[in-house]
Amino acid sequence: MMDPKRTKAYYEALTPDDICQCARCRNYMEQIRSSYPLVADSLQSMGVDIEKPFETMPLEPDGDGYIQYVGPQYVVLGSAENFRKTEIAGVCIDIAESHPPVDLSEAHFVVELYPIRLKWTMPHRRKPG
Repeated sequence: MMDPKRTKAYYEALTPDDICQCARCRNYMEQIRSSYPLVADSLQSMGVDIEKPFETMPLEPDGDGYIQYVGPQYVVLGSAENFRKTEIAGVCIDIAESHPPVDLSEAHFVVELYPIRLKWTMPHRRKPG
């Protein structure tokens, strides 16, 4: 069974050093809650902080000023036995079939969100020359 209390403690213990700080991940963290508030609320009920993704899997920003994230992932402590795939505001929350290794010895699983599309707000780097 999922453990929202332990999951919340896990996310509270994460520091900025535990989360990727590249431009694409920062873009995600800065916009995800306000862009998908109902999804954020659903994850929060599981103890998950939507602004602290385990993995974001971004594509390149498109010509329309948006960026697609293929399946942002989050760690949930406990077992997945009572978890059910859900759709909220057009976004699926499902168990991830593949993900990077999670450095935890206690029971856990990884969920992913899809599709996620956010405005690209990070400054573009100018090429030297």
